[in-house]
This record gives sequence, structure tokens and C-alpha cells, in this order.
Amino acid sequence: MTAPNPGAPPPPPVRGEGALVRLDRCFAAIDGWLDRRLPAELNPLSQSGRAANFALLVAVVSGVLMLFWYSPSVQQAYESLAALQGRTLGGWMRALHRHSSDLLMLLLVVHALRTFAARKFAGGRWLPWVSGVATLALIWFIGWTGYWLVWDAPAAQVAVLSVRALDVLPIFGEPIARLFVADRLVPSLLFFVVFFLHLLLPLLIAVGLVLHLARLSRVRLLPGLPLCLLLLAGMAIAALLAPAPLDEPARMTVKPESFVVDAWYLTPLAVALRFQESGLWLSLGLTFGLALSVPWLFRRRNPGPPTKVAAEPAPRSFQTVVNERRCHACTQCFQDCPYDAIRLLPRTDYKPFPVRAWVDPDRCVGCAVCVGSCDSEAMDLIGLPTMATEARIEADLAAADRETPAWMALVAADIDGGMHRFDTAGWARNLPGYRIHPVPTAGWVRPKLVERLLRKGAGGVLIVRDARAESAARDGNQWIEDRLHGSRKPLFRPARAGSDPRWQVVDFRPGEGRRLSRAAEDFRHGRSHAPSHPGRAAGWIAASLLMAVLLAAAVIPGSLHVTNPAAREPELVLAFRAFGDLESTNVAGTIDDDSRPIHMRGRDTAKPRRHPVTVAITIDGATVERSFRARGISRDGPATGELRLPLAPGPRQVSIAVRPGPDADPDLWEGSIQAREGRYHVLTYESGEGFRVE
Repeated sequence: MTAPNPGAPPPPPVRGEGALVRLDRCFAAIDGWLDRRLPAELNPLSQSGRAANFALLVAVVSGVLMLFWYSPSVQQAYESLAALQGRTLGGWMRALHRHSSDLLMLLLVVHALRTFAARKFAGGRWLPWVSGVATLALIWFIGWTGYWLVWDAPAAQVAVLSVRALDVLPIFGEPIARLFVADRLVPSLLFFVVFFLHLLLPLLIAVGLVLHLARLSRVRLLPGLPLCLLLLAGMAIAALLAPAPLDEPARMTVKPESFVVDAWYLTPLAVALRFQESGLWLSLGLTFGLALSVPWLFRRRNPGPPTKVAAEPAPRSFQTVVNERRCHACTQCFQDCPYDAIRLLPRTDYKPFPVRAWVDPDRCVGCAVCVGSCDSEAMDLIGLPTMATEARIEADLAAADRETPAWMALVAADIDGGMHRFDTAGWARNLPGYRIHPVPTAGWVRPKLVERLLRKGAGGVLIVRDARAESAARDGNQWIEDRLHGSRKPLFRPARAGSDPRWQVVDFRPGEGRRLSRAAEDFRHGRSHAPSHPGRAAGWIAASLLMAVLLAAAVIPGSLHVTNPAAREPELVLAFRAFGDLESTNVAGTIDDDSRPIHMRGRDTAKPRRHPVTVAITIDGATVERSFRARGISRDGPATGELRLPLAPGPRQVSIAVRPGPDADPDLWEGSIQAREGRYHVLTYESGEGFRVE
């Protein structure tokens, strides 16, 4: 039999909740399938955040050790890495650094998808989500700069697209992209700045982690030792079997036909190579901008009720509130809260207790663990008052047939996505013979309720706990079992639970209906039911196979051979920096200035401006002419720019004229160019230095 589903508060309002719940169930089903084949502590997918932290640690340590071999110079960087090619210690360390970085991104993507599917971005969870996305963006940028430092063909593409994207912003007085048209011009100082950023920016990851975990209690940064050893061994073997690739050295005048890219970090190249400088900002802006705005894009407005204390923010409709008159300052809720959402404040009533509990609406996610912590019924989930809900459950027990004991099942509704999505009929099929009652989470159940149900004739109380890695109650799910075993307050008192108190806590994930039915049936008939676990050897074998699959999913996209989308036709490139002639200005003054003392005469207040510089390029008799204005607010700086013109393969007669003013004589260059496919034929021009063929 089943009891009617009581009215209950909704979870944080989220758009597309149905689709997200189904996606979350898919992740939970995968976890359940894996946990039947390998120990839960060896599953990196169910603890993707901690596994990502360990991969980050390996990437940082291996990156620091790479300094023994790497030379941070634009002239020597490639040679220092080329010397490590093959199965050398330095080559293995470089491969370990690269593969751990790829595995880090894979685990972060998995972690983000699981968090998104579990709707852990709404309400007070906006800060962990935003800080997590920002940290992911920072890690991506660190990887982007790392591939610049290799200074091979892909690195040249990274460098050129980066500086062109920076030139879009009003940061530099002169565009710096023209310095990357020839190997001679590439600035060593900028290369060292990139190296400096790659080394120091990881320190900001610690700041991101602090913000990401600031609203959690009892945080574990790393997985257990067995999984750490498994991850380290997997990455070490991958580094041995799949050395890090190294392309041809960077040549700014060569268009490579193809190159090897790491899709985890260099995917924006695909967009940027087609849309140039705007493509990089477009891809990054859309990706990270949309990700950062998820808490607001998917939010539905749900104003909370007014608060009695004006200085305190109002709780929302899914959160816990405190009845101060019933609070006895035991501090158990403060200790149990998984989200550090409870504060102990001075009393405002006459009760002889030093403090009172207060739930911070900006942090509370409505997991209701604090309700189960409170023996004095001071904690209430809005819309689901504790005493009324417990009385309803007890009334359903009293209405049961007295001839046979009633078996009660308290099922965590967060398994189904919340109280309002609880599938009573589905649970009745999984738990035949039980009177089913949804509760927000297993942590909501108070030992007092179990005592009363057993004392009033229940044959047994089965508590179905959400075993998903993304459970709303986090480690708060463990407290109900600890309380019933008498190892955590409030304690379960068997003496008050009748002559034969029978209770059991069962873990459940979506897709495990048969296993739950067997466990519930065994509990009713007094048979012991131990969850099946794989043997030690079989578990490690299965975990090793899973690790191989994960590393393959990380390493294969990290070494993709892609075709350069740039056209193979040769191009003529002129990069120049030229000062135009100064324009004539009028002297500010009056006709009688000569009759005044010299210190009272007018002076020229107009700032000098320069004429635009005209560039004319003639190729086999066809002329292209462009005019470039002087840079600077007052138009008194040099004119800089690039001209890129396609060439037909073969010998080409080229003449270039740079004219600094309308009446000035141009600087001329004439010559023959043997145009070849896949090449940039580069000339540079500087005022006072003239032309130079690169």
C-alpha cells in the first residue's frame, strides 16, 4: 500500500528540469553499473572533482620538473624539446605533463556536466558554479599558453591568433601582430612573458578552488590513496606508450599543410583560423559567457516569504527555517550541515540558551539534513513542517491493518529529482508490501520518528538513501545511519522503539530497482542482505580497464592531425611602420602681435598631425593602393599595418612605393619574387631603415 504524497515545497526553480533529471539519472545508472564491477573508491567518474584535482597536481609537478630540460627562449625552446624526442626521461616527463593536462580537462568536463545535470547551479550554488567555470577557463588559458611555449607549427598559429585577438583591444599603442610575420621580428620578451604567465597563473587556481569550495563543509580535495595510485600509474603508462608529439619548428613565413593539435585546449583554433581575430573572441565569449550565465539563464523567479527580521534575507520556498522558540542551542545542525549554511547567533528571546541557529538563505540548498539533526523540532523545511509530516506518516501507520505488521519505507525524494517529482507508483513496484512515504533526503529522517513508528507497531522501517555521487545531501546522507547506530547525535534509543526494533538503510541509484526489491524482501523476512561487491582482483582489473578507457578518451583528442584551413596559394605580405610628413598648422594670434611684448604674444596651440601614409603595391602591372592614417589620439604617431595580397605561383615582378605625404617622394622597392605554394613572401619597411626581404 502507499500513502498519498503530501504537499511539499518545490526544489530551486530551474528551467528544463525534466531533461536535466533524466540526464542525471543516466549518470547515476552508469555509476551503479560501474560500482557492481569495481569498488566505488576506484571509480574516478563518481568523484570526478577530486580526481581532477589529482590530475592537476600531477600536471603542476611534472611541469615544474620540465624546467630541468626546457629553455624558455624563442630561439632555443624548440631545440630543447626536440632533444627530448624518443623514450628519454625528459620526453617521458613532457608526455606525462601533456597527458595529465588532457585528463584534467576531461575530468573537469565530466564534473561540470554532472553538476549541471544535478541542477547544482541554482539558488545558493551560483558561487560554486561561477567560480568553477572561471577556474576551468583559467586552466584552459594556462594550457593555451603552454602550447605557445613549444614553438612548433601549432604554436606559431596560437601565437599569431593570440596577438591578433589582442590587437582588437585598445591595449597597445601599436599593433603587435606585424611582429609575427617573420622569424626575425618575433619578440623574445613577449615569449618570456608568456612563459612567466604559464608558471604563475596556476597560483590563481588555488584562489578559484577556495571560492569553489567555500560553501561546502568537510571538503576532501583529493581521492583516496588507491585511486590516486591508479591515476598516477595510468598516466605514467600512457606517457610511456604515447610520447608527446612535436611538429616542425615554427616558421612564420611557411603555411603548414597540417599539424597536430590538442583538441582539449586548441579547439578555438578551428574557429579562429576561419574568422581570424574575431573568431577567437567569438568562440571563447560564447562558450564561457554562456557557461557563466547558466545560474541566471535557467532560473525561474520564485520570491520567498517575508522575513520577520528585516536585517536577515528572506528564505526561499525550498529552504529550511528555524523556530527560535524550540532551539535549545545544541549546535548539532551547525555540525551536520553539508553546505556550511547554518550560523549560531545571539538569542533574541528569554530562553536560557547562549545562541540560536539561523539558516543563511544565500547558502541553504534545502537538503533538510539539519531537520534530522534537531531533536527539538526547531528545524522546518518551508511547506513541509516536521511535526505535521511525521504525524501524517504515523497516522498512515495507525490506519494500516492491525492483523499484520505494517512495513514502512521512507524514500529519499531527491532520487527522483525532488518531492514534486516523486514517482509513488514506481516506488510501489520496487517495494511491494511497504507503505511508502517520500522524504526530502535520508538525512531528513529523525531517530525519534523511527522510534515512534517501531513502538506503534511497524514491522520495520526501511530508509532508502540516495547513493548518487551528486546527492543533494552530500555526506549528510551518512548521518542517518550513524544516528541509528548510536554513533552520532541525536541518538536512536532502542529501548523506546519496542521489543524488536528493526530498521535498515539501503542505498539506491536509478536503474537498481531489482536489487532494491531483493534487499527490501530480505529485510521483511529477516534475511541478511549484504550488497554484492566485486572481488579484490576483479575490482582492480575492472578499474584498470576503466582507467585505460578514460586515458584513451583524453589522449586521442589530445593528438589530432588536422588540415590547415589556410589557402595554399602564396601570399605577398608587407608589414610596415612609417611616419607621415607633418601637416602645416596656423599660428594662433592677432594682427598686432608684433607690437606686444614677446611674453604677451600668441603661440601655436595646435598639435602637429601627420599625413596618412600611402602604400602602393604593383604585381605584374596590377596596382593596389591603400592609405593608412597616423596612430595616436592626435594623429602624430607612425602609421602601421599589413598588406596581404595573393600571388599566382611562379616568378612575379613586384614594386612597392611608400609615400609619407601627398607632396613627398616615395620610398621604392622593385624586384622579382619566385612565388611558391604554402609560403608567405614577406617584406618589411621601417622609416629610416627602408625595405627588407625576410
